[in-house]
Amino acid sequence: MNNKRVVITGSPGAGKTSLIRELSKMGYYTFNEYSRTLIEEGKEKGKSNIFLSDPYQFSERLFSGRKKQFESSEKIKYKPSMPYIFFDRGIQDILAYLEAHNKSNSNWKKRIIDFQYDLVFLVEPWEEIFQKDSQRMETFEQAKKYFPFIEKTYLNNHKVVRVPKMSVAERINFIEKYLSLYE
Repeated sequence: MNNKRVVITGSPGAGKTSLIRELSKMGYYTFNEYSRTLIEEGKEKGKSNIFLSDPYQFSERLFSGRKKQFESSEKIKYKPSMPYIFFDRGIQDILAYLEAHNKSNSNWKKRIIDFQYDLVFLVEPWEEIFQKDSQRMETFEQAKKYFPFIEKTYLNNHKVVRVPKMSVAERINFIEKYLSLYE
C-alpha cells in the first residue's frame, strides 16, 4: 500500500493552515505552506510583496520547494492507521496564482501536470475568519479573487471536495469521515 497525498487548498485566510496544524497534532504527516518561508525571506530583503515584485522568480522558488515536499512524501513510511499525507496547498496553486494575474503560460501547465494528488479538499473564502498577518498581505476581496482560479486548476485533473464553513473540529471530522468513505 502507498500513502495518499491530500491537498488542502483555497483562498488565503480560509482556514487551511488551521486544519493542517490540527491534522499534524492528531499524528498525520503534514507539509506546511512553503510560500510563507519565501515571503518572510522577501520581507527581510525589503520586498513587501515578493510575488508581485517578481511573480516568475517567486513561482520558480515556490515550485522548487513544493516539488521537494511532493518528492519527500514518497519516502514517508506507510502507516495503515493514518495513510494520508496532507499538504497546505499543492503545486497546482502556483499555476492558479499566475493565471489570476495573467502571468501563466503553457510551460507552467506542462510542468505541473506530472504532479498528481490523490484528493483535494477546497476551502472557500470566509470573511468571518479571514485575518491579515505578516505573510498574508491580501485583502479579503483580493483573497476571493483567487478562489475560482484555484478551483478551476484542480478540477482539471483532480477529485475536489468542498469543505463546509464550520469550526476547525467539525471540518476535521468532515475530512476524516470523507476519507473513511473514500478508501
